[in-house]
Amino acid sequence: MKILLVNYLETTSPGGISKTVYELAQNLAKNNELIVLQPNPSHLQGEEFCDGFKIIRISSPIDNTKYFYGLNLEVFRYLKDHFKELNPDIVHVHGYHHLMPIETIHTIKHIDPDVPIIFSPHLDVIRGRFVGKYLWNIYNIVARTVFNKSASITSCSNFEAANIQNIGVDSDKIVLIPHGVDIMDVKNGTNRDDTIDLLYTGHMIPRKGVDHILKALNSLINDKGVKNVVLTLVGEGPEKQKLVKMAEELKIKDHVVWKSFLSREELIKEIRKSDIYMLLSRSEAYGIAVAEALALGTPCIVTDRTALKEFSSEIGCYTVNYPPVPGEVADMIMKVYSEDRGVGPLSEKIRTWSQVSKDYEKLYENVLNNKTGKIS
Repeated sequence: MKILLVNYLETTSPGGISKTVYELAQNLAKNNELIVLQPNPSHLQGEEFCDGFKIIRISSPIDNTKYFYGLNLEVFRYLKDHFKELNPDIVHVHGYHHLMPIETIHTIKHIDPDVPIIFSPHLDVIRGRFVGKYLWNIYNIVARTVFNKSASITSCSNFEAANIQNIGVDSDKIVLIPHGVDIMDVKNGTNRDDTIDLLYTGHMIPRKGVDHILKALNSLINDKGVKNVVLTLVGEGPEKQKLVKMAEELKIKDHVVWKSFLSREELIKEIRKSDIYMLLSRSEAYGIAVAEALALGTPCIVTDRTALKEFSSEIGCYTVNYPPVPGEVADMIMKVYSEDRGVGPLSEKIRTWSQVSKDYEKLYENVLNNKTGKIS
């Protein structure tokens, strides 16, 4: 099978959609010919081979993401000139919050109406302000037409599936395939020292709620008198300096360790040595980091909100209300640490990327064989 994956981000970058595209690509490439088509936001080489698949990066003379919400005429021109050479049996497009994937679906369907397209929106729709809701409704008028042009729509969570249906997609067209993890190795640590090791990994952006973690740490230290605690924050982003300043103002900076994004090997070590993984996010379409932590035997505390609440049935995952109350989160940290009930056994929601990729391969085969697209 010749598969074309489309990503609007740099596929080799950490986190989110790029992680999903990269893992699917390297696993599907073991039995199929696979190409990833993407823009070139990081100004890397135009073509590159990674773990058995090929990345084609389409450069643009201007920052389309900043000025045109990702509209990319260079991608249109490339597809017009080279789509017949690519000649994919099936196309799998990722991302709804960006015009490049939307543009790509329309372009491909204009060039070859018969090629089947699988669409993974990665849809996370939380709009708190009137203007945001208004603009989102306008965007939907332009973008949602791609759902009708897609043979099947995939969703990683019930929360995302509900959001897709709210846009007007029939539930029968949606296939639920949760994201994967690198390793399934649930080993509950028994050699803990006297320090409570907390961990967050990911982008430092407002939606992720890192400020709520810092406020909970402040309550734990300065209100409840727990001094034997260290919070490690791994990642980068526009909020980082603001968060560093907050830690200083709360007088907890000596209890916080800041690290940039780590390699997979280093990240796995960091997760394994932590007592509790924290994600007090406002919204998540899935929550890959939580699945990864649980798969490595690290208990998690998350908000009872959006897709994160779907982890609440996993043994070892604990929820707090949103917006988080610092004292209540601090109490939950002490509860999880002191009770030490461990993690697992885990449900089928948490599987390796290899297993997840088999579901996608089965979906592709069903669509190509003119079946419903559902996975039996």
